[in-house]
Amino acid sequence: MNNTWKTLSALNVNDDKEKKGRFDYLSWAHAWKYVKNNTEDANYELLEDIVYPDNSREVRCSVTIDGVTHMAWLAVMDNNNRAIKNPDARAINDARQRCFVKAIAMHGLALYIYQGEGLPDAPDEKPKPKPKAKPEIDVSVHPQEIEQPEPKEGWRLVYHNGEFKDILSTAGMFTSELVNMVKLYQEKKRPKKQQLELVLANFENLDKLGETARHTVEIGLKGLLDLTDLSKDALEFEWNKLQKQVK
Repeated sequence: MNNTWKTLSALNVNDDKEKKGRFDYLSWAHAWKYVKNNTEDANYELLEDIVYPDNSREVRCSVTIDGVTHMAWLAVMDNNNRAIKNPDARAINDARQRCFVKAIAMHGLALYIYQGEGLPDAPDEKPKPKPKAKPEIDVSVHPQEIEQPEPKEGWRLVYHNGEFKDILSTAGMFTSELVNMVKLYQEKKRPKKQQLELVLANFENLDKLGETARHTVEIGLKGLLDLTDLSKDALEFEWNKLQKQVK
């Protein structure tokens, strides 16, 4: 672990975080303040935007802190995290500021906010024990008659047919388990229709993820499902298309 990551990831920025809709975020000004106050040398660069065929746009930014560079990318999105076609200057500017903070978060600052956590991890004093390997889950049969208790807290993971699987303690665990479950469906040769149903069944939690965590899990799911858009409308469109083919 480099010193920059160790320093920035341990900072508690809750006094300066703000809320936009149901999401917490750190403004670019506060993020840059924490960086300059806690590191030796830092600079950033706005990179060339990428314009897609539908005229939506992706902005890019790199941040170098104490000799380490991380690049972040972000679609120009509306308040529902959906890509904007033909975005105006204000939307592009807002996306660049958010991308700037995202690049800083990749160095460790406020990453816990994007993971859906309340506080940064405390520094480890002792090595953590390795988690026990989970037994392989057989998704070939799901009981239909057992009533599942409604989870009271945590991140719920459900099967494609709506049956409750796990309550997970962090957003990071939820995203990893969801991607692994899609992979398991594919290994078991489950039809793509059920793979889409699996993601749709968990979409409420996907919609609650912070910006960085959602972007990361979207990359994994898009690759597995061979999709360019992971919005609910796009998933339902693909499902309806497959449903018609079955009929």
